[in-house]
Amino acid sequence: MSRTGVIKSGFFAASAVCGVIELCSAAAIAGWLTDAALMARVWPSDVNTRIVSLLGGGVETNVLGVPEATLSIFAVWIRLAGLTAIFCGLSQLRRRVQNPVRVAACVGLWQTSLVGCGCVAWWLLWLIGDLGIAPLAAFCVGVLPVWMMVLLATFCWIWWQAIVSLRPIDEQILPADGRLRFRPIAFLAVAMLSWIGVSFWLNDCLYQQLMIPHGDSAMYEEHLWNVWHGKGFRSYLDQGLFLGEHIQVIHLLLLPLHMLWPSHRLLELAESIALGSCSIPIYLIALRYTRNSWAAALLGVAWLFYFPMHFLDIAIDQKTFRPIALGLPFLFWMIHFAERRRLYCAGVCLLLVLSAKEDMALLTCPLLAVLALLAHQGALSGPSSSDLDDKRARNWLLGLSVFSAVYLTAVVLVIIPAFRSGEHVHYSRYFGELGGTPGELIRTALTQPMRVVSQMLSVRTLLYVCVFLAPLAFFPLRRPWLLLSGGLTFGMLSLLEFGGPEAGGLPPVPYHHFHAPLLAVVFWAGIRAVSNADCQSRATLVLFCCIATSLTGSLMPFGVGFWSHESSFGRSQLFCPDDPRRQKRAAMVAVVVDMIPATARVASTDYIHTRLTHCERSYDYSGYLRKVNNYEPGVPPDTDYIVIDTGHRYSAVKTAADVRELQSEPGEWELIPDVTDGIFLILKRIGR
Repeated sequence: MSRTGVIKSGFFAASAVCGVIELCSAAAIAGWLTDAALMARVWPSDVNTRIVSLLGGGVETNVLGVPEATLSIFAVWIRLAGLTAIFCGLSQLRRRVQNPVRVAACVGLWQTSLVGCGCVAWWLLWLIGDLGIAPLAAFCVGVLPVWMMVLLATFCWIWWQAIVSLRPIDEQILPADGRLRFRPIAFLAVAMLSWIGVSFWLNDCLYQQLMIPHGDSAMYEEHLWNVWHGKGFRSYLDQGLFLGEHIQVIHLLLLPLHMLWPSHRLLELAESIALGSCSIPIYLIALRYTRNSWAAALLGVAWLFYFPMHFLDIAIDQKTFRPIALGLPFLFWMIHFAERRRLYCAGVCLLLVLSAKEDMALLTCPLLAVLALLAHQGALSGPSSSDLDDKRARNWLLGLSVFSAVYLTAVVLVIIPAFRSGEHVHYSRYFGELGGTPGELIRTALTQPMRVVSQMLSVRTLLYVCVFLAPLAFFPLRRPWLLLSGGLTFGMLSLLEFGGPEAGGLPPVPYHHFHAPLLAVVFWAGIRAVSNADCQSRATLVLFCCIATSLTGSLMPFGVGFWSHESSFGRSQLFCPDDPRRQKRAAMVAVVVDMIPATARVASTDYIHTRLTHCERSYDYSGYLRKVNNYEPGVPPDTDYIVIDTGHRYSAVKTAADVRELQSEPGEWELIPDVTDGIFLILKRIGR
C-alpha cells in the first residue's frame, strides 16, 4: 500500500474510533442531563434546562405531571461531532503543516479518548456501586460536578493546544538579564484587581441587604471599635476577652484604618485584598521554578478561579469575614521567603500567620519541617552560595517548626483555657463521638486508632481530595512529600463533624473556612509539579480546570448558580434581590439605627446586630443562652432597647404577639410606634 493509502486508512480508522468514543460520551452526557436527582447536585434546574435546550433537548411533562428533561443521544452526538470537525478545521488553518488532516485526527482522537473514557468510567463506577457497593455509588454522585467540569476543561485544553501556536520556549522564558515581561504581569494585575473588585462588590451587596450575620463575621469589627473606645478586645456576645475563643489578633492591624473608616466594610475590603493578593507570591514562586512569565501568570490567575478559596470570602452561610483569610497571603510569602533563604522575613511572616488563628500552627509545623528537609538536601529553589547557607536555613526552619508546635500546644492547653476560666477550647466539640476535649481526642487516637482511621478513610474524605486537587488537574499528587506537610490539617478536616442546617446539610469542607491553611500547601505542590519544559501547557490546563470547576462549585459570578433565578445563592435571591419586602427591609436599616441612641445598651437579633455594635453595649437577642446573662432566657438587666428583625430567615418572631418580654414582663417594656411596616420591632425599657 502506498504512503497516501496508509495515511488515508489511518485517518479513517482514527475517525471511526473518535466517532464511537463520542457516541459513548453523548450517551453519558444525555444520561447525566436528564437525571434530575443527579443534576440537582451540579446546578439549579433552570440552568440545566438551558443547557439541555442548547444540546437540542427540551422539558416535557410526564404522566404524573412532573416536568422531565428529554435529550436524545443522537442530538448530543451530532453536536460533539460538529465541534470536533470545527476544531479540526481551525487546527489545520492554524498549524499549516504538511499533513494537517493527520494532526487534526490525532488531536481529535486524543481529546475524545480522554473525555469519552472519563464519561464511561464514571458510569461504570456508578453502576458497580449501584449494584451493591453503596459507598462507591455515593462517591460517584458526590464527585460528579468536578468530574464533569474537569472533562470539559480537558476538552477545551487539548483543542487550545492544537489551535494556538505557542511561541518557542526560548522566547517564553526570562531573558538573560532577568527582567520580567510586561504582558504576563499586566494580565495577572488586571485579573487580580478585577477579582478584588468583584469580591468587595459581593460583600457590600450582602452588607447593604442586611445579610451578614454578626457572630463569626461582623463581630470582628466590634472588636476594633471596642479596642479604640477603651472597652477591651471583645464582643458583647459573651463576657470576657475574645482570646478565650481564639488567639486571633491579626485584624488589629487594621485599627489605624478603622479609626478613619469605622465600618465593617473596611474589613471586607481588607479580606478581598488579602485573598486576591495571594496571586503575587504564587506568581513569584512559580516564576522561580518555571522561569516562564506566562506560566507563572496563568497559575496566579488560576488561584483567583480556585473555588475552595471563594468560600473563604463568602461562606455557605454568608459569613463574609474571617481573620484567618488575612493570614493566608503571609503563609504564601513565608514559603517564598523560606525558599529564598530570607529567613528573618520568613520568621516575621510566621508570626503574622500565627496571629491569624492558632489553627495555622497545625500546618506551619510540618510545612517548615518539610522546608528544612529540602534545605538539608539542597533542594530549595533560592540562591545558595555554599553548603553553610543550606545548613543555616535547615536549622532556622527546624527551629521555626518546633516553635509552631510549642505555640499550638501552649495555646490549646494553657492560654485559651486561662481566658475561659479553665474550660477547654470550644472547638474540641466539633469532632463528635471521638471526644469533647483535647484529652479525650488524644485518648481516643491512642486507644482506638482504627476508629479514627475508619472515619478518615471515608467517602467524604475522598471527596475532599477531589475538591482540592481536581481544580489543579491533580498535579499536586506528583509531589506527595510536599502534600504531606498538610497532612495534619487535612486529617483534622476529615474528622470534623460540623455543618448543620444553615449549611444545607453540607460537610464543612470547602464551604466554610476550616480549610484555609491547606490551600497554600496544595498550590505550592501544584506549582512545583508543573515546573518542567512543558510548564506553560500544564499551567494552561490548571487554569482551564480552575475555571471549569468554578462553574459548578463557586457562589461568585464565575459559577452558573449565581445567574440562576432558582438558586438560593443566586444574584436575584441573595445579592440583588427583586423581592420588594427584602428591598424595604434593607432600606429600613437606617431608620432603625437613627432611633437607637449611641449611648444605649441594646439587645438585638442577628443581622440588624451588625449595625448596632457602635452603641455603648450590643447584646445578642436570641434563644441562645449566653454567659453575659448568666445562661438565662431574656436580656441582661442593664439593657435599654431590644431590636427584633422579623424579616430575617431565622426569625421566630413575626409580630409583637411573639415577643416574650411583652408577654412575661408587660410592665417593663413598651413597644415603640412602628415606622417600618412591621419589619422591625423596637422595645424600650420603661423609665429609661
